[in-house]
Amino acid sequence: MGSLNLATQRPLSRSGITDNLGATGVLGSFPVAGRRLSIQATWTGSPVGVFSLECAFDGTNFVPVPGAAVEFTANGQAQPAGGGSGAVWNWSNVPGNVVRLVYTRTSGTGTATVRAAMGS
Repeated sequence: MGSLNLATQRPLSRSGITDNLGATGVLGSFPVAGRRLSIQATWTGSPVGVFSLECAFDGTNFVPVPGAAVEFTANGQAQPAGGGSGAVWNWSNVPGNVVRLVYTRTSGTGTATVRAAMGS
């Protein structure tokens, strides 16, 4: 399978995006309005991998969001582990002007639908 489609043409807010989890790639890149961010992801199929969150001030040089890895595993939230599921993640102090959700595939395939909401 090819790499994931970049979602920069499709905003994660509003209707969200749906993309293939058959490869490692970026599922969305969007401007941050405020510092609070919530992301909901649901997935089908048999994907095994992890989501991570990255930020940038210039929209080009992305780095991991501090503390994001903890939120991805907090409160028993799931990461893709071989079956369909979903999770909601919340951050209260997102740095940067642009964030993106990255999926790192270990094995399996599937489809993810991702939505985001931002606030101050």
